[in-house]
Amino acid sequence: MRMPAFTRSIHFKLTFWYSAILISLTIILIVGLNIGVRQASVEPPPNLPQWGAGSGQSPRDIFFMARESQLGLLRNYSIVGISCLVVLGGVSIYLLSRKMLKPVDRVSSLATRISSTNLKERINYNGPDDEIKRLADTFDGMLSRLEHAFESQKQFIQDASHELRTPIAIAQTNIEVLEMDDKATIKDYERLKDILKMSLERMSTLSEKLLLLSEGEQGKTNWATVDLAPLLAEITSELETKAKEKNVRLEMAPPEKNIPVSGDAFRLKEAFVNLVHNAIKYNRPGGEIKISARVDDTKVIVEIKDSGIGISQADQQRIFERFYRVDKSRSRAQGGSGLGLAIVKKIVEEHGGTVLVESTLGEGSTFRITLPREKTS
Repeated sequence: MRMPAFTRSIHFKLTFWYSAILISLTIILIVGLNIGVRQASVEPPPNLPQWGAGSGQSPRDIFFMARESQLGLLRNYSIVGISCLVVLGGVSIYLLSRKMLKPVDRVSSLATRISSTNLKERINYNGPDDEIKRLADTFDGMLSRLEHAFESQKQFIQDASHELRTPIAIAQTNIEVLEMDDKATIKDYERLKDILKMSLERMSTLSEKLLLLSEGEQGKTNWATVDLAPLLAEITSELETKAKEKNVRLEMAPPEKNIPVSGDAFRLKEAFVNLVHNAIKYNRPGGEIKISARVDDTKVIVEIKDSGIGISQADQQRIFERFYRVDKSRSRAQGGSGLGLAIVKKIVEEHGGTVLVESTLGEGSTFRITLPREKTS
C-alpha cells in the first residue's frame, strides 16, 4: 500500500519517533512503578512494638499509617522513574535528532568549503524523499547554477578582453609603423587618424553592447503601449538606403491592423534593428528581406525573412550566445562583435517574449519574435 506523501516528511518522522519514545518510556515507568509497589511489603512503624493487636493502635490508624508508607514509597519510585525518563528520553531524542539531521551537517560543512575556485563538490544525498533530501538537492542545484554562472562570467571576460584587444592592437600597430617611417606624409597621418577613429568607434560600440548585456532586468518605468506597425515602418525606412548599397531589396508587408504591445519602444527598436541589420549584412547581391507582423488573440508575431547565406542546424543552437559567430573570419572582417543576437534575445525576454530562428544553408533565414499582445479595452 502506498503511504501518503506527508508520512515522508521529516516533521512526521520526528513527531512519530519522539512520540514513540515518550510513550514507550512512560509505559516502562508505569509498569515499573506497579511492579515496585506490588513487590514492596508494608513494614510496621518503628514506634509500634507489634503490628495489630496489643500495639495500642486501632486498625484504622494502622491502615492510614500503612497507606502513608506506601505513598511515600510510590513517591520515591516516581521521582527516580521520572528522573530516569527525563535522562533516557533526552539522550534518545538527542541521538535520534542527530542521526536524522546529519545531512544538514553535511550541507553546513560543505558550505564552509565552497569558494569561487571550488564549486564542483556536491552532497549527493541518497536518502528518502523528505525535507532533508529536498534541501540537499536544492543546495546541489544552487552549486551547479553558481558554477555555470562563474564559468559564463569567466568566458565573458575572456571574450570581451579578446574583442577589445583587436582594435587596440590595430591602432597600436599602425602608430608604431608610422613612428618608424621618417618619410611619413600628411596623408599617412590622415590615414592613421581614420584608423584610430574606426578603432575607437568599434571599442565604443562594443563597450555599449557589453554594458547592455551586463545590466540586470530593466524596470518598467519607460514602458508604454507601443504600436509595432509604425515602429517597423520606421526601421524599414531608416535601413532601406543601407540595403540598397548592398543591392538588397528591403520591404515590409503592411499589417492589416494595429499591433499593440507593452514595452520600451527604444529597446524594442534596437532588437528589430539588430535583426534587420544582420539580414542585410549576411545577404547576397540581388537578395531580399521581408518584414511582416501579425496579431492573434494573445500574442504578436514579427518575422524577418532574408534570402542570405543561411545558418547551419548546429550553429542555430548557439547563435544567441554572447560572442558566438557562425563565420568568425567573415564576421570580424565586417566588424561584427557577436553580441547582436544576444542583445536581441535579452530584450525580447525582458518583454516576456521569445525569439526563434529557422534557416537553411544557402537559402536564407527567418527570425521570428513573439511578444505578448497588449490588452486593449
